[in-house]
Amino acid sequence: MNKALTLFPFVKKTMDDLIDQSKMLNKVTLTGKINALDVAATLFEFTDTTTLLFNELQTELIDALLEENLNKLNNELTSKSQIAINILIRNLFQRTADVGFLATDKTIIDFLINDTIALETMQSRLVEYANKYTVYNEIVIFDTKGNAKVNLNPNNPIVHSSDKNLQLALSTDDYVEYYAHSDIFKSQEKTLIYLQKIVHNNSTVGVLCLCFKFEDELERIFKGLVTKHEMIAVADKNGLMASSNTRVKKSVKYNESYQYFSQTEIAVTTKTSGYQGYMGISDWYGIAVGSSKEVAVPLDQEEDTKKEKSINLLNQKLKDIIEKADDLVDDLGDVIINGELIAAKGRVYVLSPILDNLRIISTSLLETIQASVYNLEHLVKESLINDVKMSSHLAIDIMDRNLYERANDCRWWALTPLFQQELSTKEPDAKALNETLLYINDLYTVYTNLYLYDTQGKIIASSHDQSIIGKSVTKSYLSKVLNNNNTQNYFVSDFESSEFYEQKATYIYNATIRLDDKTVGGIGIVFDSEVEFQAILEDSFPSNKKGFSLFADANKKVIASTNSSIKILDTLDISDAFFVSNSTHAVHEFIPFNDKDYIVSSVPSLGYREYKTEDNYTNRVFALTFVEI
Repeated sequence: MNKALTLFPFVKKTMDDLIDQSKMLNKVTLTGKINALDVAATLFEFTDTTTLLFNELQTELIDALLEENLNKLNNELTSKSQIAINILIRNLFQRTADVGFLATDKTIIDFLINDTIALETMQSRLVEYANKYTVYNEIVIFDTKGNAKVNLNPNNPIVHSSDKNLQLALSTDDYVEYYAHSDIFKSQEKTLIYLQKIVHNNSTVGVLCLCFKFEDELERIFKGLVTKHEMIAVADKNGLMASSNTRVKKSVKYNESYQYFSQTEIAVTTKTSGYQGYMGISDWYGIAVGSSKEVAVPLDQEEDTKKEKSINLLNQKLKDIIEKADDLVDDLGDVIINGELIAAKGRVYVLSPILDNLRIISTSLLETIQASVYNLEHLVKESLINDVKMSSHLAIDIMDRNLYERANDCRWWALTPLFQQELSTKEPDAKALNETLLYINDLYTVYTNLYLYDTQGKIIASSHDQSIIGKSVTKSYLSKVLNNNNTQNYFVSDFESSEFYEQKATYIYNATIRLDDKTVGGIGIVFDSEVEFQAILEDSFPSNKKGFSLFADANKKVIASTNSSIKILDTLDISDAFFVSNSTHAVHEFIPFNDKDYIVSSVPSLGYREYKTEDNYTNRVFALTFVEI
């Protein structure tokens, strides 16, 4: 513990003050015994007892302050390192699905097996894909010999690759994922690459390669987490892979138990908890390095009005220490009063300077203890506030990232050649369309159903729910879908009950299907919001805390909740302060709610990449975390 003292100047100052006060008390006691023991023996016996209690309190108080300071800093850093690696892993899980699905793209297969598709057409299709899934900076289609038949990035003039992982991809039915320097993208020091063999009629005809914007993605993750006191990073067993601070040595070796103290910093390393069984590349860690962020804790004014609330946040051990400190100050007061009585009764004037010094010690000790108590209250409260803020931040961030993928999916699937061709005919092949939709839906299980509709809004095909075939899409967004001529546009329903989701509320993402510059219909994808949002809220809630969390819109309408008494589409009866329309930061308050006291944090959706930031889609949503006090 003493090693960490330099991390926390307030604790070091408190310890120094207590040592000085203890020395002064010993000195005053000794002086008093020399000069007045014969007239005030019982007084100095009491002073001796008080000194012993003082020494015990000194140890307990400093240990408590160190423990709480360390816990607060460690918990904050652990939370941030865990969030960094878990968000990254969630993102990469989606990439494993992308490479598997894109490897089955009919246009890519046709390009490899015959000469009917021009190179420019194939390049345009890769551009369309990258424009929607903006997490990739290179896509390469190889033949079975490692020859690059076409690639996305004009600044990467690849002709052939000798990367051994291409052969590995050709020999397995699964995707291949690795992070290394590769001649596939020679100009980059390291590239996160996904490979999947391309198969036609049970014969391998090539390999699809997706290159992920690794550094760009981590920069976005770090930006939402790091403060000026901290460094956030991701590392593997060989050292740092990316960091929010380039001054940190990349060569330091990390593992899941790596931790250190320095005179100014503490580091915490965490391993991912995974996502749906996917753990990413082995031995990846989230790292957070931080220092004390002590602020001046006021001893009066506003804090005094919150003292009762703060005291209630403390555990019994801390309350006992505070009670012992109060008793000690009272004991010193009793010593002084008894000394005054003895001095007055016996006219023992030699006690006067001793009592004056005891008053100085008592006042000094009282100030030290008051400052310590406020510091403890501040630490416990700030730690709790950090927990709820981080929880809300994580929940809304995951939500935005999740729905970003939904906007991508509907636009990409709208470019499926079979959909374009069949919807352009008078009698579409419903069986072929149903089978293709089912194949896609089985790969992307976040949807309960996918359906296609014609230019009248009539549903022609459906992946799972065949009962909706023949019904019509009647929502207001239909006209926008059918009048759209931009393949980058997508259209989302309001969060409302839908017959396409068993009369439950959800979002349905839509995109226009066009052929030869003519709209031939649209695709609707039904997001399984009840299951997916519930999982996001549960995964992001602070561990070892009681309470619940929810998503709600700017009108306080509930989108999802982990509290069974709060139903979807209910209107929350809480302060407007949690739903500020132009807010870009977390809001927190201590509030009563349903006969219990909570600390509540609200964080607004700020979007992810171009989703909700550059695509003209507006949907103000907030994540709220309620932690019971």
